Amino acid sequence: MKKIIIIILIVITFMSIGCSSNKREDIVKLTYQSVDYNGGYTTNAVLDFENNEYRRNAYLPGNTDFKEPELELIRTFSDEEEKEFIIGINDAGLLNIKEHYEKSGIIDGGGWTLIILFSDGTILKSTGSNESPRNVFNKCSTYFYDLCGQEVIGMLPQYYKDQPNISYTLYVYEGEKRISGTMGLPHIKKGNYKWNKSSSFDNNYYDINNEQEGNNSFFDNHSYKLGLNAYNYDYDEKFTNITIYEYDFNKELSNGETIYTGKWFKQIELDIKLNKIYVYRLEFKNGDYVEYTFNTRIDVTNDN
Repeated sequence: MKKIIIIILIVITFMSIGCSSNKREDIVKLTYQSVDYNGGYTTNAVLDFENNEYRRNAYLPGNTDFKEPELELIRTFSDEEEKEFIIGINDAGLLNIKEHYEKSGIIDGGGWTLIILFSDGTILKSTGSNESPRNVFNKCSTYFYDLCGQEVIGMLPQYYKDQPNISYTLYVYEGEKRISGTMGLPHIKKGNYKWNKSSSFDNNYYDINNEQEGNNSFFDNHSYKLGLNAYNYDYDEKFTNITIYEYDFNKELSNGETIYTGKWFKQIELDIKLNKIYVYRLEFKNGDYVEYTFNTRIDVTNDN
């Protein structure tokens, strides 16, 4: 009898492990719908793990003849990305939330529904009205963003999707005399970057700078210095290296030159020349980086 009980316990244990594995890995489809109670604006996000696709639609329900728009394909993902996502949301507790969350007395709240379908046909469904498992959703926000390329559930940590930048100042000189220090530079634009699993490569810096309209307020009878500082830098991760490049303003970006390279700093000033394209690159310990570009062309209004 004792042996029979032990065998039964072993079988139950293996069944339990099998169910746990199913909950972690064998997700077929995940659907998340959110509804804004102020007007009823509705968003549906669908993750199809059989076809490795993320689809979405958003709409404002109309009259009785209203037809919900088709789900638009937003992104495809790899099996490895899918695996990381499922492990992440499981560790964050998304597969163990309650069936219903509700809080009354909130005028501007919203509703949501989460449905997860598993390969064995079982369904996990959770709904909320003016309330949600906020901590779990926030922990899951980065996993959804990495897989889908956009925010789906929860609130992303500050700066998770926004690439860091530093403060800059343009100093203007007439001879040896500094005549102004205006905050900002003309038309700073973001270029190439790799940041938190999002990236943009192969940007043409001549085209980026050639798109800029209007006079840059640079004059050939003045000289200029670029001031960069990190006093207002409030990202958790500091850049480890900065490199500044200078090019002639032409399609070939000729006469390329590295005019500064260094580590983390509080403030630096550099001489900059007219009719040039500048690129400064911030690099981080994990290999991420972001580049910003501007030009010092004297007059861009008449350029073809």
